[in-house]
This record gives sequence, structure tokens and C-alpha cells, in this order.
Amino acid sequence: MATEVVVSLFARDPESTLRDARRAAMAGADWIELRLDEWPHDRRLDDVIDAIDLPVLATCRASRDGGRYRGTPRDRIALFERALEAGVQGLDLEDWEEWSPRGDAVRMLVRSHHDLKGIPEDLDGLRERLLDQGADAAKIVGTAHDLADAAPILELLARTDPGAEPTVAFAMGRAAGVTRILAVALGAPLCYASLGGADETAPGQIPVEELVGIYNVKRLGRTSQVFGLLGNPALHSLGPWIHGRALRAAGLDAVYLPLETSRPREVLAMLPPRRLRGVSVTAPHKEAVAGLCHSLDDDAAACGAVNTLAFEAHGQVVGHNTDVAGVREALKRAGLLTDTGGHGVVLGGGGAARAAARALEQLGLRVTILARSLDKVRAFARTHGYQLGALRADVLRDDPPVAVVHATPVGGGDSVGERLLPDWQPPRGCRVLDMVYVPRWTALLEAARTAGAVPVSGLEMFLTQAAQQLEVFAGRRGEEEVLRRYLAGLAEG
Repeated sequence: MATEVVVSLFARDPESTLRDARRAAMAGADWIELRLDEWPHDRRLDDVIDAIDLPVLATCRASRDGGRYRGTPRDRIALFERALEAGVQGLDLEDWEEWSPRGDAVRMLVRSHHDLKGIPEDLDGLRERLLDQGADAAKIVGTAHDLADAAPILELLARTDPGAEPTVAFAMGRAAGVTRILAVALGAPLCYASLGGADETAPGQIPVEELVGIYNVKRLGRTSQVFGLLGNPALHSLGPWIHGRALRAAGLDAVYLPLETSRPREVLAMLPPRRLRGVSVTAPHKEAVAGLCHSLDDDAAACGAVNTLAFEAHGQVVGHNTDVAGVREALKRAGLLTDTGGHGVVLGGGGAARAAARALEQLGLRVTILARSLDKVRAFARTHGYQLGALRADVLRDDPPVAVVHATPVGGGDSVGERLLPDWQPPRGCRVLDMVYVPRWTALLEAARTAGAVPVSGLEMFLTQAAQQLEVFAGRRGEEEVLRRYLAGLAEG
């Protein structure tokens, strides 16, 4: 049975509620959940329910469950009764609520448990108690401070028979939104979404347009393959916009998820085995996951860093590094000649910097790595004959480079507008590649353009490495121009 998408809305007045319900319906909602926490006691519900063209699920959350209701328990029950009289097709009641609708007054009764501090214990027992309260579906919601905290919830769903024990279980939290999608892939009958913008009714809700359009939740099921991006941060990535659509275009029943965590091994272990097929890896986990691999391709072995994991038959994990080709091809397209030699500089010392250094070497350049801390990269540089230097502008001025690759997060995320070396001016003609691709034009690239250097957007490198990743994931290389169209202007900022 296909999962139905429930868009949760705060109902405060008839006008805004109807407007939001119509937007939700157009975006792909199957149900509208009206949060009646702040609905005025003297306002009728009849006209609102009648005017909503989708089935309506009514709920009212008290503060103990993360809601805003401040009235008495008796008034709360009266609110539910008014909702039933107005024609709602479903109710969502908390597990502590003793009141229950009579007979078959509703098409769907959900019994919920919300834990605002962590993941509840004895999930099987909790689910049994919820279903024993006459529920058509048990809803268990915990809180995950790291995505890895949600492992017990996914384990519960993995051992659930959806037909016999209809269970909706996921975790709240900034990085835990993907548990809502994973729950669908594990058989949850409902998936809760927000309308988008600032209208989420719980932390980590995903906008309905993304759930339906990007993550394809209405077609996911217990045989869907799972792919994702492992990093910290990862939620900013354009990967789901590219990989999700490309995997479906390749004919795969698959979903690609942003997996933001500080505990990569635990997150990989909690994903559905045998259905987990491939993972992209970004900072700061590229070096750590290399130790999980049974074998490495040449670039990954040379870098000691992996940006792509392939989960193959018999439990074999193969590590690839497509960043090397991404950097190399982006610089070649920008006109960097490979037969004239010259000095190439990498800014940064992590896994991405190692890939950039190998790419510059493949382009025939003499390589220098500049980083704040050189200890982690010292053995790598010695092995490959690269120079090391302090992260200072005068080092770049003393030996002007023909190509510079910036391989740190500075300039993206919370540091938009910043530069790693603000007092360095790129020389004219120098190719400057910023591996940060959101925003597309960073402060470093703007400085390069102003100085007469050649700015190279990280998006160019991203598209090439993504095309190679798709060959690993799906058995056929993605066409970069097709992948570029998938972004549809998302990276223009």
C-alpha cells in the first residue's frame, strides 16, 4: 500500500488555513493535518473542513508533546468533538489521552507518543500499547540530537509487519528529517510534511514539494534502494536534486538522502542492509570511511580519502575518489594547459585537499599544499613529493601559481562572504577553483574575477565528480549537461 503524505498546518483562522490547505493540495498532499493548538474557541470549524478538498486529520498538541495548546483538558476534548461534528475524517490523539471517539466516528485514528528529549525506550512495548488503544496506526516520535541517535527507531520499523502493525516512527531534529523518508522505505503508512518556508510544525519536517518531487516518497517501499550523502554538514548539498532524479532516470527504484552526522559508522550501520547501495562522502568523513572499505580504486588509494562508497555483493565495500577527476576536468575546461608545467597550490589539508593535490599532479604541475595544520597531511605530501607551507598570502606571492584550488568549507554555509586568505590577490591568468559550490560565486571567485584571474566554480567540479559517481551507483555515467539541467538554477546564488 502506498504511503500517504500528510501536510501539517497550524490552524489559526479560516482564511490562512484554507489558503495553506490549497497550497498543500497542489504540492501533492493526500491528507491535511490541522493543528488546532491555537484555534479560537469561539470559531466554527464546519466551513473550513467543508472547503478543504482533502481528508482532514485533526490534532491538538499540549506543551508536553511539543505543542502550543494552553487550555484545559476538558476544553481540548470539546475541541475534538467539535472537529468530529464538523466532518474531519481522522483524529490524532496522544497516548496519555483517555478520551476516544465513539464507534466508527472517524476513518482513521492515530495514537501518538512524542518524546522531546530523546528516543523512547521499549519501542515494541510502546507500539503495542498505542495499537491496543484502538488505533489504526501507532505514531512514535523521538528526538535525535545526531542522526545516529535514531537507530532504534529504524530497527523497530525493520522488524515490523506493516500490515499487522501499522507504524509511523521517526525522529525530530535538524538532521533527523531523513528518518521520515527512511520510515516510508521501511513501510510506514504515513509521511508527515510541512508546507515549506517557516511553517514547519515540528523540527526537521521536510517541505511537501521536496518529499514528493525530490524524494519521490509516494513510490518508495520496502524494496527501494537507498543512496545518500554522508557528511557534517550535509543538508545543504545539491546531491538529492541531482542523484535522486538521475537514479530514477536510470530506471532504479531508489532514493538519495542527505545523511548529516558526526558518527558516520553508526549511520551507515543503521541503514537498511542489502538495500544500501551507494554513498557519496563529504567533509569531514572522507578519510575515516576509507577504513571501512575492502578495496580502493587508484585515486582513493593514492589520496587515502574516499568520496564514494559502493556496497556490492557479499558485503564488499569499495571506495572510490571521483573528486580527483572533478578537479582535473574543471581546470582543463577552464583552459589550464597540461604541457607547460608551473606551480599548483592547494588551500586546505583534508580529504578534499588530497584529491585536489593529486589532480594538480596529473595536470603536470608542481604541487604545494598550504594548511593551518600540516600534521595530518605531512605523510601524504612526503609520499607524493608535494611541498608543504604555512597558510599565508606571502607564500603564494613568493612563488606565483598558475592554478589554485580552495579545498576548505570557508565561503559556504555559515561563512558565506568570507575568504580563507583575504589579503591574497590572485595573479592575472591564474585558474582559481573554489570547491565550495553553494553559493556558486563565492567571495574568492569574485576576487579572482576582479583581479583578472580565471574563476572556476565548484559547480563544475561537482558535476564531473557526480557524473562519475552515477557510473559507480547505476552502472552508467551521467551526462553532465543533463545533471546541470536538474539543478534548475538552485546553485545560482
